[in-house]
Amino acid sequence: MRAYDRICAYMAIWIEEVTGVGTIDHMIPRSVDWNHVYEWDNYRLACSLMNSRKNDAIAVLDPFQVEPGWFELDLVGMQVRASGTVSPNIRDRLERTIERLRLNENDCRAARRVYFENYLDQSISYTYLCRRAPFLAREIRRQGFLRNGDQESPP
Repeated sequence: MRAYDRICAYMAIWIEEVTGVGTIDHMIPRSVDWNHVYEWDNYRLACSLMNSRKNDAIAVLDPFQVEPGWFELDLVGMQVRASGTVSPNIRDRLERTIERLRLNENDCRAARRVYFENYLDQSISYTYLCRRAPFLAREIRRQGFLRNGDQESPP
């Protein structure tokens, strides 16, 4: 949990200590190749919801290989989508990952919405948002929704 700052590799949201469960996802599933089961570079911190949705899928993009700007977020519907600037091959992989992990189902959208609304109503700072929901924070900055004075906050 400390090594990944309690951030789920797939949702890019803080895993709550009391209510959330952090699990270790094997990027290369144990059922596919047992030889990688104890290798640190095969571990991804995932909330239990994302870990169960990924399960033994190998078509899901490795969060460590995702480049900035590949995913975008619709701030109205809180839906994740593939960026229009990626190649068709990358777009296909992004869309399969979104579909497999069901990143646009109500539970995921609701989690993002709570952080966004708390930021907009000034219940939380941009610095706090960067620590708790880094993807959302980057999208707020990219799309020009930062509150006055937040321009100098962390990216």
